[in-house]
Amino acid sequence: MGVTEGLLYHYFPSKAALIEACWHEHWWHPRAVALLQQAAERPLSEVLHDLIRDHLATLRENAPGFRMHAAEMLRDSELASISRRYISETVQAIVEYLVRQQAANRIRADLDPRIVADVILGTDTTFFVIHGRLSDAEWESRAGYLAAELSRLLARSLEPPCHVSADLSATIKESSPCRSV
Repeated sequence: MGVTEGLLYHYFPSKAALIEACWHEHWWHPRAVALLQQAAERPLSEVLHDLIRDHLATLRENAPGFRMHAAEMLRDSELASISRRYISETVQAIVEYLVRQQAANRIRADLDPRIVADVILGTDTTFFVIHGRLSDAEWESRAGYLAAELSRLLARSLEPPCHVSADLSATIKESSPCRSV
C-alpha cells in the first residue's frame, strides 16, 4: 500500500495518537448523545434499552479495534488516559440525562446517576468481553436478552417511591407501580 511507519508518525506524534484517531472514528459517544437527545418524554426503560443495545452493537461492529485498544491501554498510560477521558464524556452525557429525569421526579433522587451510567457501560463491556466471539445469531439473542433485562432492572430500580400516608399504603397493591424504598 506504500504507507511506511515513518509516514504514519509524520501525521501522528505517537502510537497513542494514532490509536486515538482510529478510536475517534468509531467512538460510541456521538451515537449515545443522539439517543439521549431523542429521549425527551420517552419511557426510561425504552431509553435505557436503546442505549444498551446501541452500545453493544457498537462494541460488536468494532470488535477488532476495541480488543486492540483494550490491550494497548493496559500497556500505554497515555492511551489509558485518553480512554478515560473519552469514557468520562459518555458517562457525563448519560449522567446529565439522568439528572434531568431526577429533576422531573421521573426517577429516584437518592441514587447517584454516575453509578447508573457506570453500570451500563461496565456491564456492556464485560458482556462483550465474555460473549463477543459468539456467532451472529447467538450474539443477537444474548445481547437482546441482556438489553431487555438490564434496562428493566435499572428502570425498576430507578422508580421513585410513592409518597402516600401510612393509612393509604395498606391499600396499595403489591403489583402497583408505586413502591416503598
